Amino acid sequence: MTDKISPSEPFKTALPAVLFVTSIFFCNFLSRVVLAPLMPMIQDDLGFTHAGAGHLFLALAVGNAIGLLLSGFISRSMYHRKTVGISAVLVGVLALMAPLAGDYASFMGAILALGIAVGIYLPSGIATVTSLVRKDDWGKTMAVHELAPNISYVTAPLLAEGVLLFFDWRAALSLLGVAQICLGLWFIKSGRGGEFPGVVPGPKMVGQIVRRPIFWLLVLMFSLAVGASIGPYTMIPLYLVDAHGYTRAEANHLLAVSRVMACFAPFIAGWITDKWGAKPAIFLYLTLTGTALIFLGMATGKLLVSMVLMQPVFSVFLFAPGFTMLSMAFPPEQRSVTVALMGPLNALIGLGLFPTFLGHMGDAGMFGTGFMIQGCLLLAALFFLPILPKGRADQQ
Repeated sequence: MTDKISPSEPFKTALPAVLFVTSIFFCNFLSRVVLAPLMPMIQDDLGFTHAGAGHLFLALAVGNAIGLLLSGFISRSMYHRKTVGISAVLVGVLALMAPLAGDYASFMGAILALGIAVGIYLPSGIATVTSLVRKDDWGKTMAVHELAPNISYVTAPLLAEGVLLFFDWRAALSLLGVAQICLGLWFIKSGRGGEFPGVVPGPKMVGQIVRRPIFWLLVLMFSLAVGASIGPYTMIPLYLVDAHGYTRAEANHLLAVSRVMACFAPFIAGWITDKWGAKPAIFLYLTLTGTALIFLGMATGKLLVSMVLMQPVFSVFLFAPGFTMLSMAFPPEQRSVTVALMGPLNALIGLGLFPTFLGHMGDAGMFGTGFMIQGCLLLAALFFLPILPKGRADQQ
């Protein structure tokens, strides 16, 4: 079976197929980030602390890491396109099962399983979208793909508040579960791209990948980026409610507004990547996001609102140039394996350790200090920037 769209097609021609894959990523991402705006209600219902909330995100991250490691085995036999659809269906089933949990332990188990299903998507998703377009348009393609998490960040608090007007928090996950199953089955039947098998990371290929310094630099950058995007998002509702006296509705509305402008930031990053290369976009990301996190931890009043609004805009600058650099640095047969190897580390650090760290800092009454430490780590990563390659197709 061959791709219905040639890999050499220009961006505009391949856009409908790219958007279909992006819609899968949107529901995939929404299923995990919706937990943040729902967390105050889940805490009240199941009875756990801020640190307990952080541990839930750590369980999600551990599951995500396991799913990323399993993705190559699934895509080897199912091909990347079907793996994308299978991930969506599994996420949908588990999103329907999670609300059935009656206590913290069983809910954590369901979240762990949800993380596994979520993690299966990313290597095959990246392989599928990059198979649809020519190399010169990868920056714009990655920017479109990155619309999914950014729109999810906006949608999650609005969905949570809308559902909570009439139902409890369980209804939000159930609604997402049904949507995921329908979309996944549709994609398995009609989706395009990714009609080639995944590669199980054997010892030889793993050795070739991990011996390259660019692999570890990308692990560092993506771990910091995931942590800077997910960490504050998961804890800002609790931070605003507990440390600054906001109501849950006020915190979730501000959280949604803060992600609206972030929807446009990947296109800026993608344009910079295609125009000047990845380094300028990564430099902007580290500088602006690190500074914004420091001020987020220090600010009060109107400055706090400004930082809540601006930090998410800066936090998404890394992904388009980062994935473009990955696609340039590794050949097609290694690309999904590289994502699968990076993913567990990125998930454990960015999705797991950062929210857990912030949760423990919140229990100690030091949410602000946690954000400031995170910002300093991003600024420190600027020292590694000169080692990165330029990341442009015409310079490889």
